[in-house]
Amino acid sequence: MILETIAATVTAREVVSHVVKWLVNLKRAGEERQQQSFRAVNKVISLARKSRAYSRGLKAGKQDFNAEADLAANWSDLSLELTQLNLATLAKKCDLMSRYWADPEQLSPSFLAEADISFETVERLARDLTVQIKVGRHKT
Repeated sequence: MILETIAATVTAREVVSHVVKWLVNLKRAGEERQQQSFRAVNKVISLARKSRAYSRGLKAGKQDFNAEADLAANWSDLSLELTQLNLATLAKKCDLMSRYWADPEQLSPSFLAEADISFETVERLARDLTVQIKVGRHKT
């Protein structure tokens, strides 16, 4: 329990550190870069919601391997796009989502819990970034 709390604190600090660095760079970026970041982050929110809706169907016994392949490809594309925009934390979570949808059994439950790629977490991180992009845009 104590190690989990320490790990969560360290992870939270890393995320905050990354976001602060990213914001500094974003303030230096032009309007086009800010718009690219905003669009990419909004795609994450949309895809998280689409994935959540599909997951509801899975719980009802409606598995569609083609839909899972599409989700894996879309999460992978987003990961690459976010990497190019230097949004490393969100990009990593998107990459893990891609790996999960490609083959859920390749990632252990303990790894998934530690990686915290729940729809809520990914969407919250993306929503926080949209606010920060807007703030960064107004200050530029």
